[in-house]
Amino acid sequence: RNFDEIATLVLTEYMPKALEWPQPVNIDHLATECLPLDIRHEHISINGSILGMIAFSEMEIPGLGILYRPTTFHLQEGTVLIDSSLSGRENRPRERFTKAHETGHWICHRSYHSADNRQYEFRKTESNRFVACRTDNIERYKYKRQKTDGDWEEWQADHFAAAILMPVQTFVPYAKQAIRSAGVSRGYLVSGQNRAQANEAIEEVAERFIVSKRATQIRMQQLGLIVDDSYAVAYR
Repeated sequence: RNFDEIATLVLTEYMPKALEWPQPVNIDHLATECLPLDIRHEHISINGSILGMIAFSEMEIPGLGILYRPTTFHLQEGTVLIDSSLSGRENRPRERFTKAHETGHWICHRSYHSADNRQYEFRKTESNRFVACRTDNIERYKYKRQKTDGDWEEWQADHFAAAILMPVQTFVPYAKQAIRSAGVSRGYLVSGQNRAQANEAIEEVAERFIVSKRATQIRMQQLGLIVDDSYAVAYR
């Protein structure tokens, strides 16, 4: 709920129409025009293990050039790198989620990375000057016991990304409509039941908001639009 509140504040300030009717949130506009972020597409890692990263201060990091030759990236404060492996129409949902994830780091964590918890005054130690987000961190925002501060940061950035790309105000009514249109009149799905209708509804919602089906399914579960069998029995 905290992240829904944060997302609502951000969208109310910069993109209020996104709260009025179901639509893909223009995350590029939010990040680069409304916030002081610069998004660049680069080959961050040779095996594509890092999907995105954000710099909290001016710095240099190793990377790969166009021909996968070692190079050095010169980053200014607020620079977001998106791995080139996310280019292409088929990767657009995950690219959008990664951009929203990095934006979440900027909004939620930039003060954490400062010397005295004040914005824009960042530590000069290398480990705290940027956050690199690996493939196994993106779109994994189901609750699990987090072990480190870094684990919590990734979990929080994912929650922010889901809340900003799938605003609760428009996501819930649209998802309920999609579920009913798929033939489930009660307006919510039960895990393990009506698989064909569930896939149809999830796919429709994912296409509307331009997010992955995986991210859509997790969001629907969190908002009570997909429930387990015990809930369904209790509330028949």
